[in-house]
Order: sequence, then structure tokens, then C-alpha cells
Amino acid sequence: MSENFPFIGAVNVTSPEIKCPGCGASTGLKFDPATSTILCPYCGLSSPLPQPGTIDSVQELDFNSALQRANVDWGRAKKLIVCTNCGGQTIYDAEQVTGACPFCGSASVTPAAENAQIMAPNGIIPFAISKELTQKCFINFLKKKHCLVKSALNCQLENVIGIYLPFWTFDAFTISSFSAHAYGHGNSDGYGFTGVWNQYFNDIVTYASDKINHPYISRVQKFDFKRVIPYSPEYLTGIPAERYTVGLNDGWERTKVQIQKKLKHDMWKQNRHTFYVEKIATNYYNVKFRCLLAPIYLATYRYGKHTYQVAINGQTGEAFCPAPTYLGKLRPLFIIAGIILLIITILYAGLLYTYAS
Repeated sequence: MSENFPFIGAVNVTSPEIKCPGCGASTGLKFDPATSTILCPYCGLSSPLPQPGTIDSVQELDFNSALQRANVDWGRAKKLIVCTNCGGQTIYDAEQVTGACPFCGSASVTPAAENAQIMAPNGIIPFAISKELTQKCFINFLKKKHCLVKSALNCQLENVIGIYLPFWTFDAFTISSFSAHAYGHGNSDGYGFTGVWNQYFNDIVTYASDKINHPYISRVQKFDFKRVIPYSPEYLTGIPAERYTVGLNDGWERTKVQIQKKLKHDMWKQNRHTFYVEKIATNYYNVKFRCLLAPIYLATYRYGKHTYQVAINGQTGEAFCPAPTYLGKLRPLFIIAGIILLIITILYAGLLYTYAS
């Protein structure tokens, strides 16, 4: 796997601060997902931000010239915090104080070195679900669970944290040479053949982190990437962002694995399932990419003596978590019923044998 570009690293980036247009305050400002505004805690002014779908789409960058095109300006002073427990790396506003890792809850966090550059995103999906709505999203998910213990609907979310996660998206034209085997008919074993396949891929998504051990992020990361807007630091006001740990080159290598699987599946499907691909070699042309941030909420809830982790998509409200069910209480009954059924089967078989004799 190829190494990451030199600009992929970690640290603070400095540029002019975001200020309230009403009173000029530059601290304590916060992005409000419910109204897509920046709220000032001092003068109460709400400053509207552009909505997805109302501004130009995010420019895709050429992969081969990425080093020259890379932007490291995050738009305001930033600091990188590293968790010594889980390894999570989170980017905060420089003046923001945090005492715990948003992923594992550990208080063992330390500032990172300040001599490397973080490639800034060129696109972002703003939070569309407010923190206050996460409880409703959580309950809506529980209501869809089969065999749910009804008292679980009284549970309340705790430790709710909103955070932006990093993603790479790639576009590419592909030309593939392949060898395949056609299925046989009747007594025929089929036959082998070779061919060439052309296909274009748009917005293949790869999650850009290996450090997070939260088990349910992958269950809720289906974002509408068509509603990506150009990155603006205002959307990160008061909200941390995870620093990517899967660099551009590594992200592309992982994306190529996805593309290979998709090629084989599409070839098989389009040819009415009449053959399977044995080998394939693909060349990639005009590869484009985007570095994006997408929103998610992490939380916990308690039921009985257990604490469960929760993940909620900050754009769609999709939630996932384990849920207490009454199947656990019924398991002993199923076991007893199975034993009784086995005994009846043995006795019945014995009677048949005796009768046959």
C-alpha cells in the first residue's frame, strides 16, 4: 500500500477568527443545526449560513496533482487533541477546552505536536439534526426493534456529543481486461473467455479513520453526499472534527478494493448471471477526489445494570444501538421446549421400531 502524501499530518492551522457581526465576539459562538445559524451567547444574534442545495457544488480535485492543490487552511485557529487511550485524534477550535475524548470518554487527552500540516476538507455536510432531537431519533429506532422490552422506551440519552467525521470520495473512469467462465447448460461444464469492460464510478465513499473503536459508526454513515457544500469554518463553530488517519493514497487503495468488487458484481448482473469473473486487471483514468466532513452524534444510555453505546447520523437522524429484548428471558423456555420435543421424538421413534418388530 502506498505511503501518504507529506502534507497529511497533524497540527494547528492559523487564519483570521470568526466574529459575531453584531458585537464582534469571537469566543463562545456555536453552530445551531436546527436553524443553520451561528448563535452568539453575548448579544443573541443569529447569523444565517448557506443551506445545502442553495450554493455551488463542491469542486472535485485531480488525484495526480493533489499535492499541489492541497489546502491546509481550516479557516481559524485549530488545535489537535490525541487520546492516549483509543488513539482518536480530534480537531477543536483553539479556544475550546475539552476534558474527554468524544469516542471513548477517556480524560487522557494531550495536545499533538505543532509542526505538521492537516489537509483541510474542501466539502462538508452540515448538521441537520439538533442535539435536542437526538432523543427522538433514539426512541424512533427502539420502536422498530422486534421483541423490545417496552420499559426501554423510557430511557434517556446521556453524554451526547456531536462530531464531524472524515471521508474521501473518488470518481474514476475504468478500463478492465478480464477472464471469466460461463455457466454450463445440461451436462456442459461451460467455457472460459476473455473481454474488456469500461465503467465510470462517481462518489465512491471511503471512511478516513482507523482510530475510532466505536462499534456502531459504520451502521449510520449513509450520508446524502449530493448535499455536500463547500467547506466553511463556521459550520465547525463549537463542534469538534475528527482528524483523518487514513491518508489520501491509502484511501484510494481501499477505494480500489470497493471498485473491484463492484466491477465483478455489475458484470455478473448485467450479463444476467450467466458467468463469473475469475481474474480482472483495471486501469484508472481521470481520478478525482474530495476530502469531506460528515456529521454524527455519539451517546450512551443505561438500562438496568448495563450501559449501551448509541450512534446517530447528524444529517438524516438514522440511529443504531443494541436494545434490551425479552428474548433473553424466553431463551430458557425455548431450551426446555427443545428438550421436550427431542424426548418425544425419541419415544415416538422407539414405538415405531417396536411396532415394526
